[in-house]
Amino acid sequence: MGFDFGNLLQHYLGGNANPAQAENDFDNVAQNAPRASLAQGVTEALRSGQTPPFAQLVGQLFSNGSPDQRAGMLNRLISNINPSALATVAGGVLGNLKGAEQGHISPEQAAQLSPQTVQELAARAEQDNPGIVERMGDFYAEHPTLVKTIGGAALAVALGYMAKGLQNRGNDTNNQPATTDKGANMGILGDIFHKIFPAKHPANTTPPQPAPAPAQAAPAPAPAAPQPVPQAVPTPAPAPAAAVPQVDVEQVLATMQQQSGQQLNWRTSIVDLLKLLGLDSSLQARKELAAELHYTGDTNDSASMNIWLHRQVMNKLAANGGKVPADLKD
Repeated sequence: MGFDFGNLLQHYLGGNANPAQAENDFDNVAQNAPRASLAQGVTEALRSGQTPPFAQLVGQLFSNGSPDQRAGMLNRLISNINPSALATVAGGVLGNLKGAEQGHISPEQAAQLSPQTVQELAARAEQDNPGIVERMGDFYAEHPTLVKTIGGAALAVALGYMAKGLQNRGNDTNNQPATTDKGANMGILGDIFHKIFPAKHPANTTPPQPAPAPAQAAPAPAPAAPQPVPQAVPTPAPAPAAAVPQVDVEQVLATMQQQSGQQLNWRTSIVDLLKLLGLDSSLQARKELAAELHYTGDTNDSASMNIWLHRQVMNKLAANGGKVPADLKD
């Protein structure tokens, strides 16, 4: 890493940073920070009360995007709008575009839409599916040069949230026992979680809890004189644990597949799953993921390792709030 971006981000804690400097700082951070952290910062800027409304920012980014970026934005927005509303939203303009309902807008077709129309589409997408903010934040994190066009004030907000996230992870490291079971915002498994779960989902915000220490047997007490039997005091029942919100993993991945336009067999192939998520699918990356998940087999037997990895990733998704088809997990 060329410089200490963690130290740079500290200037953005507390919201007192100079927006005029944020553009240059964002360049440096975007080149060195984990993409999951960058995506979360951009997402928080999109939903912050200190920045223009989400739909307005999307319209602004659309006006500054390249033809391919514009098409990518539109396809992501359309896939999050109720199909029955596509004929009426933004004056029904999508009805005149071939492939719009399937989320297959081309760069040439995207050129026919105005930023105001896209702003209306973004507002409807947010209404139908609030999770679109995370999806767009993830998309924009792949295009940091485009993100810079939202202005220094919004960039300062994004950097401020990234600084808070870095600070929180540092606190978790200090307060939690050492573990090699990678959790939220950590390692390749953390990147997979970030791609599938919304930014504020517990899978992305809560570190793995350590296993409780085994109870030790207490020494037998010495015999004591009989004592009066106290009156029983009813013990209040513990409050039920909050349910972890479920995310339909199959639907999320199917939507990504549709948007990508690629034929990727994510249901059985860990390589295709990583490609679909926009992550490194190289053998070295898969070996790193195998180490995270405590694979004990021969990593040189990539075929066996790949089968095991795919199953374990699906198991982990299911264990952390994902709704996974039964035939894809143990």
